[in-house]
Amino acid sequence: MKTIALFLFLFLSNNIAASDIHWEAAILEKMLTSMTEKNEIKVYAHDKSLYQVCKEMRNISKVNNCNKADFILAEKELQTSCKKPKIVFNYNEFKNNPYAVGVFFWQKGRPTIRFSSKRLKNFGLQVEGELAKFVSSKN
Repeated sequence: MKTIALFLFLFLSNNIAASDIHWEAAILEKMLTSMTEKNEIKVYAHDKSLYQVCKEMRNISKVNNCNKADFILAEKELQTSCKKPKIVFNYNEFKNNPYAVGVFFWQKGRPTIRFSSKRLKNFGLQVEGELAKFVSSKN
């Protein structure tokens, strides 16, 4: 009986994790496509979990060199010379990183999205569509 319960728990936890990846991918894809009109957006993601999220996105291609990317997805500060617009996953990183044009994080079980109008302007970007309401002039 314990074996069946353990198997059921592992099966359900894997499905929940896959569902989270799907939702994160959908939100990130919406964020990226709202900032550019390119048909194929090139993204550099250094973390394995972000790589899995990128695989779920339809109009996004992952590149292995940050200099070839249109955007960088960064869970933590990257020590690279790439001066590309970044989507980060921590609000403090968003406030302190001059290349962070957007942030996506979970707060109280809900997705939270913010964009910096000043940083978007520095990169010649503009958020279009339904995500335009998440652009803030504070950062």
